Amino acid sequence: MKKRLLSIFNKNPGKLLRQKEIFHKMKVKQHEIAGVKSLLNEWVQSGEIVQVKGKRYTLPREQNQFEGRLTVTQKGFGFVITDDDSEDIFIGRRSMADAIHGDHVRVKLQGRPSPQGLKGRIQKVLVRGSDSFIGVTYKYMGKLFMTISPVNPGRGIRLIKAKKDLGEGQIVKAHVKDWGSLEEPIIAELQTVIGKAEDPVNDMKMILSKYDYLQAFPQKVVDEVKCFSQKHITQEIPNRRDLRKWTSFTIDPVDAKDFDDAISIKRNQNGYDLGVHIADVSHFVKQNTCIDREAIQRSTSVYFTEGVVHMLPEALSANLCSLRPNEDRLAVSAIMKMDKDFNIMETDILPTVINSKARFTYQDVEDILEGKKDHPFKNDILILKRLAKQLFKNRSEAGSIDFDIPEPIFEMGEKGIPHEIRPSERMASHRIVEECMLLANRVVAEEIPKKLPKKYPFVYRVHADPDQKDVLRFTNLLKILNLGIHIPKGELTPNDIKNVLKHVEDSPYRSLIENVALRTMSKAEYSMKNQGHFGLAFNHYTHFTSPIRRYPDLMVHRMIKMLCNKSIQEAEAWRELMLKSIMISNEVELKALSAEREYIKMKQLRWLNERIGKSFEGRISGVVNFGIFVELKSSLAEGLIHIDTMSDDDYAYDEDRYCLRGRKTKHEFRLGDKVSVKVLAVLLKNKELILRLRICRRILVK
Repeated sequence: MKKRLLSIFNKNPGKLLRQKEIFHKMKVKQHEIAGVKSLLNEWVQSGEIVQVKGKRYTLPREQNQFEGRLTVTQKGFGFVITDDDSEDIFIGRRSMADAIHGDHVRVKLQGRPSPQGLKGRIQKVLVRGSDSFIGVTYKYMGKLFMTISPVNPGRGIRLIKAKKDLGEGQIVKAHVKDWGSLEEPIIAELQTVIGKAEDPVNDMKMILSKYDYLQAFPQKVVDEVKCFSQKHITQEIPNRRDLRKWTSFTIDPVDAKDFDDAISIKRNQNGYDLGVHIADVSHFVKQNTCIDREAIQRSTSVYFTEGVVHMLPEALSANLCSLRPNEDRLAVSAIMKMDKDFNIMETDILPTVINSKARFTYQDVEDILEGKKDHPFKNDILILKRLAKQLFKNRSEAGSIDFDIPEPIFEMGEKGIPHEIRPSERMASHRIVEECMLLANRVVAEEIPKKLPKKYPFVYRVHADPDQKDVLRFTNLLKILNLGIHIPKGELTPNDIKNVLKHVEDSPYRSLIENVALRTMSKAEYSMKNQGHFGLAFNHYTHFTSPIRRYPDLMVHRMIKMLCNKSIQEAEAWRELMLKSIMISNEVELKALSAEREYIKMKQLRWLNERIGKSFEGRISGVVNFGIFVELKSSLAEGLIHIDTMSDDDYAYDEDRYCLRGRKTKHEFRLGDKVSVKVLAVLLKNKELILRLRICRRILVK
């Protein structure tokens, strides 16, 4: 057993191994588990191996070096996310060396690993994360510099080739010419002046520049798109199943222009035919064309209130591919024959031509369901409502988790400042579209791989089980809140989380627990290996329903076409292409998420900056030793109440109870508590707006 165990560590140098991984790699039998655990403990005591937080083990090394990507926080400290996806390594402000946020670095551990985690010092920058920066100008010793965000202590960036009249407070983009040293600043050449940092109209420009987004398409792509016209649709119609007489329609937000999905429902002898019809982008965007190469690099559309960065040119996304009403459009349809109880009896996934009979907004459908409006398709919509209810019930019983976390909706003013922010509302019409799209994605993921040659690659949307560290954090929160919820020991299941959410449906802590539960989840991603989808409790899942704005959906469409046309590409070539698209899509998806979140935060704080001194209701969303964080009910913005501003008592952080407690009054501020707050200030610091709040009064929650 000792030789087997040592072999596992020797074959995985530098990797932090969980007990379960060790058992799996050793092919440990049930009766051997206790012996392996005992041996691990013995080796930890003797120093032969090292144990770190989360019961992970590794061999001690002379260098104790890891490689990974550096992420720097706004506070100036950071973490190295290791290449082997093992434990993150904490990097203090003074241990950064000359590294910058996003750099690929080599880090040396400081001291022995402890239960609190790994600490390290940057040894060397291996690859720079970027050679361009967005920042705000300032002057120092008569010379022009720019900030960078997140903050990197001690690493100033001096600008060259800037106009003499360029002053402070300007958002600029600059290209690095010399990385300097710890003693010397980075030298960067000015490229673009975006505008004044204080001007809200520049918010979107700043984010587009920061994340290297280009709204305009290269001329080669524009020229290629010009070749397409309605005739390309007309000529293709005879080659497809004609569904133009079906009553199909779209349901989208009021401001939508790209309609990539339509729904139809019609009765048959035994039940219903449900049709989910998706815009056939693959007919226009062929592999390795200029449009395709641009689309794969963009990978996803990015949405801001003030504009969109499209994956495809609008001539396609909002015109020829868009399922506009009363126009013949090419589609790829998932047609599901169902019995009267909406059980699927038969499926057909194929290229079609449709003609959408109506363009509904979500509110239109809601008004029809509530009897406020009449419409010729009312019966169809009522059937879809019953279908959605049944599909949701089926998912829930299988363990699918349903989060209902609102997003801020902005009504923009003329000067880049919202004149209204309200939480989004989930309506029955949203549920209809959600359930139909989820069903189509699942059915395609189940059916298409079966028809492909053995071991032929496919694009899955996977969602791994939660990390045990996050599970522990979640269960500790439930204990702190004392809600009487029992969580079984061991791995967390979708049903466990679903039961928690059901338990707190009417609780004042509902929003808090939903947010924490969501953060407990790992990030869903694309993969050629089917690992199932934890959150949805699906064994098979993919993205098929949005090829106008997501590249993986386009890949799935091409696979469907290959099957229908009996033109399967060579497996290795296809695998290589798919791997490339998956890697880019996963990376770009995270970038898009960061950009959208940053934009939302900026607009929330712009709105609050107009309301200094006003009071709002909110809930405590975080407790730390220096204060509490509060999420405002109306705007969903989060701000800090610093402990120094809580003058009614001397408050101390109670680590065990995860709260702030008054030394005299013993009053506690806990996660989820409802409070009324006043906006003190909205500050611009390091290109980020910081919100601070002051307590006005407490609202007791029983």
